[in-house]
Amino acid sequence: MDLNPTSQNPASQASLTAGYGRLVELGTDGVPQAEQLVYWRDTVLKRTEPQIIRNGQPFRARLKRVVLERCELVEHASDAVQALRAPGRARFEGGDDIVIELMRECRSALLDHGGEHRLRSGDLYVVDYGQPMQIIRSRHRSSGIVLSRRRVTELLGEDLSGLAGRHIAPRGLAGILRQHLMTAMDEAAFMTEAERVVATNAAAEMALVILQSTRAGGAAATGEADQFIDGFHVAASRLIQLHCGDPDLTPERVASRLGCSRASLYRVFARRGEGVAEAIWAARIERAWRLLMSPKSGDLLISDVAKLCGFRELPTFTRMFRRRYGTTPREARQGSRRQD
Repeated sequence: MDLNPTSQNPASQASLTAGYGRLVELGTDGVPQAEQLVYWRDTVLKRTEPQIIRNGQPFRARLKRVVLERCELVEHASDAVQALRAPGRARFEGGDDIVIELMRECRSALLDHGGEHRLRSGDLYVVDYGQPMQIIRSRHRSSGIVLSRRRVTELLGEDLSGLAGRHIAPRGLAGILRQHLMTAMDEAAFMTEAERVVATNAAAEMALVILQSTRAGGAAATGEADQFIDGFHVAASRLIQLHCGDPDLTPERVASRLGCSRASLYRVFARRGEGVAEAIWAARIERAWRLLMSPKSGDLLISDVAKLCGFRELPTFTRMFRRRYGTTPREARQGSRRQD
């Protein structure tokens, strides 16, 4: 994710210097064809020297980013391009960041970074912009979480050798991060600034846990749950929210999807005074509340809402809903309609 945090382009400067959580979108549309590559290289990209592969053709590219203090969530798409790590580009602030990048769409890509790596759609890999690199990509789309080098060295120490070009198997926590990167960028335009901050921080926490596990040789990070409790809690909560409509979702299944032991998962939640089973039921009830309050779900029967939220029996749903909100699902829906 070769992005410039200090762009001087007048048209985009206001957006780039806005407060945290702002969604910034840039593109080559409207830029004269002869100036498109120069604009992208000097205004948007600062870590590499991009070169167009197909001479004489327009260079189309677009970028979305959400910037926080020590991390950013980004998505980049462009036509076929070759990018070289340019000498001296690490001197500006942020020029030597560490990125976990997801190749979302790409017919072919070759990354020369700590060795030669063939990349395919769906691959997760690490880019260390403090190290030499070259990448040749066909038309592509990628998303990633950018971490400041300082933040990574605080966790792993000063020696980050071996991270450059490292492929990350998208299983367990990495599988959650992979899905999160896609969903967060696809939904960013529909989020509030505060929600984008939450989404970006969640990606960063997961990425840090994954880097620690990667440094340990790719072993499961279950032994690191105490040290990286925030990352595991974010990942587990995200998984529960996504799958709480499955009536078979249990703490054991959450642990299995995360690639950790049930004991480690329980320990993570216990540190916050929470229970895993309770978190699953709470997610189901909260989803039910949102469905009942939404005009788009007005045609659903109460029993349909219960099934969509992981409840097999309507009496159990009604009892737990009343316990949480002090009213029945039917009364809650009727109250919402009267307010409308």
